[in-house]
Amino acid sequence: MTIIDGKKKPSSLTSFFDKRLNTYSLNSKLSYSQSFGHYSFLLNENFRSTVIKANQNSIKDENYFTFSNQYSFTNYLALGLLLNNNTFSDDRRLNINKTSVLHGEVFANITPFSELQIVPFGGISQNQQVAVLDKGTVYGSEAFLSELKLDDFSFNGSAKFQNEDISPRKNTLRNFKLDMSSSFDQNIFNNLSFHYFEQRRDFYFESDSITSNAFHITNNIQSRTEGQFQLQNRLFYFSPLNNFSIDINGRLFWRNIDRNTRYVLAERVTQSSFDTKIEEFKIDFSSIASYRTSDFEGIFRLAYSEKEEKHSPKPIDGANPIFFNEREKTESQKNNSAKLITLSFQSNYVLTARDYLTLSIFHRKLVYDTPSDLNFDDRDELLTTARLRYLRSINYFFDIFLNVEGSINKIVYIFAERSSNNNVKRFIKFSSGVTYKSRYIISSNSAEVSANYTVYDFEELNPNFKSFSFRQLAFRDSTVIIFSQKIKSEIQGFLKLSEQGDFRWSNFSNQPVRFLSEVYIEPKLFYVFDQLQLGIGLRYFDLSTYNYDSNNEKVLATNYKSIGPLTDIRLIMNEKLRLKIYGYYEFISTERPFTNEQANLNIQLEWLL
Repeated sequence: MTIIDGKKKPSSLTSFFDKRLNTYSLNSKLSYSQSFGHYSFLLNENFRSTVIKANQNSIKDENYFTFSNQYSFTNYLALGLLLNNNTFSDDRRLNINKTSVLHGEVFANITPFSELQIVPFGGISQNQQVAVLDKGTVYGSEAFLSELKLDDFSFNGSAKFQNEDISPRKNTLRNFKLDMSSSFDQNIFNNLSFHYFEQRRDFYFESDSITSNAFHITNNIQSRTEGQFQLQNRLFYFSPLNNFSIDINGRLFWRNIDRNTRYVLAERVTQSSFDTKIEEFKIDFSSIASYRTSDFEGIFRLAYSEKEEKHSPKPIDGANPIFFNEREKTESQKNNSAKLITLSFQSNYVLTARDYLTLSIFHRKLVYDTPSDLNFDDRDELLTTARLRYLRSINYFFDIFLNVEGSINKIVYIFAERSSNNNVKRFIKFSSGVTYKSRYIISSNSAEVSANYTVYDFEELNPNFKSFSFRQLAFRDSTVIIFSQKIKSEIQGFLKLSEQGDFRWSNFSNQPVRFLSEVYIEPKLFYVFDQLQLGIGLRYFDLSTYNYDSNNEKVLATNYKSIGPLTDIRLIMNEKLRLKIYGYYEFISTERPFTNEQANLNIQLEWLL
């Protein structure tokens, strides 16, 4: 349901087209609304299409269209019409490769007072699935509550009730939200929110011949009903005297997913015939404390989450209990519970007028348990990361930075059946860079070296290397040179040298296995005419991989080289119209004695109507 509240909304048209290799993507959105006295209308259109060209082409289209209009007889009553059409098509051989939903509704927009809107509606519905068109009625009501104040409390909320009777199927929606806010004094704010959601959807799927003959049907029907309940409370305190604030948030969350197959023959039941039910319960708690002064800012966050998930099959009267017991064992392996706690700290120090220091630390612990004796995925995970960044503003033109960061991640499986996967990942990175800004040159350059070591606990028991390392050296550059008001150039590029190898932590020795070299450079020259920029340039990319022989000498394994002209067109008009066209034609060569040619195009359009 789309409600028109009489207020003019911004209209816009955006379109995105991208062609990369053999994949074509188009995403277009239109939103347009107008009001003429007591009459107003709203139009929304969203079309998405993806085409993959291969030996067997793949095409997927999605379209979402809404048109709503109403006439206001008084400030309290308006009548309107709504048309909603959603379509999906996919040329793959799937049961739901073509679906469509069409709603035509009449609604009344009733405003008993400014904070409350009530919108009853009713109409007809057409729903097509697996080449079956079902028709019926759709009816229900919506309500919106905004900024209703009673004493020291403020209420916001919404509710929706909808039934779609398209026999033999039925779809329903129940959605209710309520927020209650209050301020005990100027510095304490509290918000209590409640959310209930329930949605049922019926789907066709192909029925076997015996079931079809027994129930005189062509397709069977499966219902999927999802219910959610959420209760959340947030308490915020701010002290202007000492610049201290604390934000405490707690949440309870329940979710049920129930699947039900309508037509089942007990004598035809197998292990996969039983419907399932999923029950999930989750507790979340988080707290954020912050302290600020003129030269310091510190934020500390604590979060705790606990979740339990249960999967169970639903019995079928008259079915063989052996099949049910086997399905019950299978579903029980999916049962799990998890506890997650995170601690983080971030601080910014103003050392001098030109020196800045940033420190961030993060720690996480996960405990994952599975109650089934057939599941050995129980594990504990620890992750700790830290980062220290120093920024120096040398003068008006130059900024330099130094950065060091590292992390350690340990995974321990509880049971011996999977303990061979116990490992520790260690990561460290050093980087430095400089930024130069002047009237005619803007340049950003950086260099970094990083190393990642993954070590398995029981590598000594395995004669083959299992632990591995990944090391990388990278240089990046982005430079803009302004020659005049009409001419400028942009250069972007990077060089990456990477090495993968077998690794032993005990003596910190490395046996190189694979080496990668990546080179990318893209120089462009622009002609600027008011808001229009016309650019031409060259795109070059080279990826080479090497193996190592018995003498640890690099031997070329693969090479992918792409070079070709490019064009870059940009149009910006007063924040109303933005158009960008970026395309390049590449000549591709590999280590094999043949070449290939490929065109790539990216178009982005944003128009505020």
